[in-house]
Amino acid sequence: FGPFFFGLSRRHLRQASKMLWFWVLFVREIYASDVDGVETARLYGNVNKYAYYFIDLMVGTPPQLTSVIVDTGSHLLAFPCGGCEQCGHHLEPAVDISKSSTAHWQHCNEVTRNEHCQCSQDNRCKYSETYSEGSAISGHWFKDQVRIGDSFQNNTPVEVKMGCHDSENKLFYTQQANGIMGLAPVMPAAWAPNEAAEPPEILSYLFRHKKHIDHRIFSLCVGEWGGLLTVGGSSNAYHTGGITWMKVTTLGYYVVHPISFHVDSLMVAASPHEYGKTIVDSGTTLTYIPKAMFNRLLLNIDTFCGTHHSCAAEKDQTNKNCWRMNDANGSPDETFPTLHLSFQGAGAGDQIVPWKPRSYMSERGYGIWCLSIAASSNHDTILGISWMLHRDTIFDMGSRRLGMASAHCPNHQKVPTTLWERLTALGHLGLSDAKHRPWSILSLMVLVVLVTAVAIRPSRQLRRLFLPDDKAVRQTDTEALLA
Repeated sequence: FGPFFFGLSRRHLRQASKMLWFWVLFVREIYASDVDGVETARLYGNVNKYAYYFIDLMVGTPPQLTSVIVDTGSHLLAFPCGGCEQCGHHLEPAVDISKSSTAHWQHCNEVTRNEHCQCSQDNRCKYSETYSEGSAISGHWFKDQVRIGDSFQNNTPVEVKMGCHDSENKLFYTQQANGIMGLAPVMPAAWAPNEAAEPPEILSYLFRHKKHIDHRIFSLCVGEWGGLLTVGGSSNAYHTGGITWMKVTTLGYYVVHPISFHVDSLMVAASPHEYGKTIVDSGTTLTYIPKAMFNRLLLNIDTFCGTHHSCAAEKDQTNKNCWRMNDANGSPDETFPTLHLSFQGAGAGDQIVPWKPRSYMSERGYGIWCLSIAASSNHDTILGISWMLHRDTIFDMGSRRLGMASAHCPNHQKVPTTLWERLTALGHLGLSDAKHRPWSILSLMVLVVLVTAVAIRPSRQLRRLFLPDDKAVRQTDTEALLA
């Protein structure tokens, strides 16, 4: 290919190399999902744009794509189905059960000892769920084949019990993701209250046929844009530090046991009772702490900044929880204090978990950073997504512990379904065949570079029409670059 590449300008080669790097990262994740005893699914989301993180699911036969929020604070897997007149418009079309040859409704006479069923007039089991912020969903149970991730990830489908929305309101109606996937631990049965909580029901279903995958442990590696859900282990490849293990109680929720809270060296809380009950909840955007603690947090941040050059920022006049950086391109990590929370450890001694400004704050405008912490309406504490950001959080129910490790989690932007459908045709190159995968991937990468190089080699006149400047190319999404 020498003569061909020498005929390209440096600009063309730069664009081709960007596309090659995109595919290198993609291939890295294909291999990462092949680790023995572990399966993964891409996380999508962002604190500001979505206020949650979600994954794709492939449902039915033939498979239909839907998206669900990953929520460690609830138990339900459910999403809108075709015909729901009280459902909003979401990222993916509603799942049409009538088009799946493997779908069937759960009828009241099919309920097992461990299941609960509200029986409707047509003999189908129904559900209804109300969440803490006031939104609610309701519908009927059905069973069908499901696999986590999209068609690229090619995870094995298994039969799972799910909810099919008949109605949704408030946040569920307006959110972009279709539904919700609860990953909270299952409470012990009424007749065996002293037994340990069971793993999330959806994980038990998905991996019950895969004996080599331990569904009693999973992790959420949460980056600024997306991340990775790992079942059977953690995302060690992305860790930038060791794992801090703390004791967790898994009776319906992931309850941790904090002891103290500091802003740098300034005390916010000095005893466990100040926190109330503390749960780790990936379905909650902010972190909520009791009002008295929150007021001390604000005071101590102001005190710290008062002795550290105002933290190179000015307090926003319209919101006392926000600051405008003197350098709009600067990071609060460089000037604001690190928070320190100590917890009862999984072994001997307490464990201290640092919380960096780029996680407990979020950029709400150009150079404006606001706290991603708020006062709770009761005396309890919820450690939400802002607590998990830029970390791999490991839920190890088998050992009754929760681990946290600083991590450079992979970023994933949600790609339109139409693009994925176009790219799945590449499966014919053998990406799902482990034996031939290295040669197929190499061929694919060479093909991408060649096609990209040709596509970005227009005449000067065409370049003025379609590529006005480098900035326009950098801001264009992946679909446009590959079109």
